[in-house]
Amino acid sequence: MEQQETRSALVQRVSADLVVCRYKPGAVVDAGSIKENLQARLEFHGSEPYGVVGIFPEDVEFDMSVLDKDHYTKPVLTDVTQVLALVAHGELFDTIARMYLAMHPTKFASQVFRMEHDAFFWVNSRISEWHEKNSTGEARRVLG
Repeated sequence: MEQQETRSALVQRVSADLVVCRYKPGAVVDAGSIKENLQARLEFHGSEPYGVVGIFPEDVEFDMSVLDKDHYTKPVLTDVTQVLALVAHGELFDTIARMYLAMHPTKFASQVFRMEHDAFFWVNSRISEWHEKNSTGEARRVLG
């Protein structure tokens, strides 16, 4: 398993198909930390698309300016991100995450969850669906 530790999160490539970005308790989530964690993902080996589960504990501190910018504008990020699940351990981040996705729709399937197991189940289902379609020569990517 490959992993990168940033100032705000532990970013792990747990398999060829899945990256988990687990924010640290009390971390500040701002444009800089998001950029740093996205960059950490790009340092992993391989270029095939994968699913991402971002996990935010209840006590992270959010800079509301994260809503102002679409953090997935670079093609290199959208090319490797097949599906994105955001886990909100708390009411505040649930609201912020839903607002962000409404303001900045992704080119890949994305959804907000309150429970980690629901997020992992959804991402794994989407990955399986993508593999099935890809093996039959249909879609290159599963869209939301």
